[in-house]
Amino acid sequence: MAQNPAKRKLSTDGSDGVTLVGETDVDQDEFSFVWTVRHFSVVSQLGSCFKSPIFHGGSNFNHAWQMQIRPKEEVEEVEYLSLRLFLVDCGEGLHCHSNAKVVKANYQFAILDANGQPIYKRGQAPGATATVLEFKLQPLYGWGYTKFIVSDDLTNPERKLVVDDTLTIRCQIWICGGLKEKLGNSNEDTNSNLSLRKRMAREKVAMDIGKLLKESIGTDVTISTKIRLLKAHKAILMARSSVFAAMFNVNMLEKQLNVVQIIDFDDDVVKGMLEHVYTGETKLMAERAQELLKIAEKYDMTGLKEDCEYQLADNLNMKNAAAILVLAHVHNAPFLKQKTIHFINMNKEELLKSPTFRETMKSQTDISLCMDILFSQQ
Repeated sequence: MAQNPAKRKLSTDGSDGVTLVGETDVDQDEFSFVWTVRHFSVVSQLGSCFKSPIFHGGSNFNHAWQMQIRPKEEVEEVEYLSLRLFLVDCGEGLHCHSNAKVVKANYQFAILDANGQPIYKRGQAPGATATVLEFKLQPLYGWGYTKFIVSDDLTNPERKLVVDDTLTIRCQIWICGGLKEKLGNSNEDTNSNLSLRKRMAREKVAMDIGKLLKESIGTDVTISTKIRLLKAHKAILMARSSVFAAMFNVNMLEKQLNVVQIIDFDDDVVKGMLEHVYTGETKLMAERAQELLKIAEKYDMTGLKEDCEYQLADNLNMKNAAAILVLAHVHNAPFLKQKTIHFINMNKEELLKSPTFRETMKSQTDISLCMDILFSQQ
């Protein structure tokens, strides 16, 4: 009679028996600084060496850094632009070894073109082949390149490295702190997906609620625009807007007729507003953010208004800065106003040469707007 084969025992030495897991990693922080040198040809003649403004960066430390340029450093009868990075203040950062006054980091220099894109880079980002460097808090102890680029190549018009006599250099820094450790239960990998599952659940809810608007399911109120009628739901409008809540909670005409007229905004803007009310986003944000901010202010829709502020702040430029500042001031958008004033202060020399900017600001009768800009420079 054949014997049954012995059953294999489950090992408790493998993953089935693990109750705790650990992880070791390096605490890193990354930031970048852009240094613009205007009238480079003139600046290069004023001294053999000049330095950038001192800059800070990152979120976990208080280090201060500075770049140094020598426009014409001669090496073996060839002139080079030399570029170096110095640690000038260790502060009280978490990544600073206070006793030795040393910060361990990687760095990379890049010359940017007129569109802000890197076209010439030297240095190493963190990686398998990169060496972590030690920056010491000593006046002459920096890292960089004596022969960063040949001076004639830098100023060669065909290379387009110096545009309109302006040199723009970006410095990226990756600070390496100490080791960090994490200990957790064996089901931590599952728990790590919790944020992903929550995000997917929110997207599913937004999709389902958006379907109510898109397919006019169970609607009980009509939004009348200049050219069309849009069906909606009182409860959703009331939950998302204090203005709509007031309309439908008191004996107003809108409550009696179940119709809300919105004829002071384009049809697309009203539709975009409703899309955001139901789903938290709208495809019109990129092209109609200014009008959406206005309608969000009128109907007290905080989420829509904040999204508009961030969209406009991310797309500030020389042409629209004045108009955006006025928009933010008139429609009570403090975040956008602050960002726009900062942008104006950073580019005030060029903006003051712009007829559009001067005319827009000159046409403002609200003296407080000009005072806000003035006091922000102090």
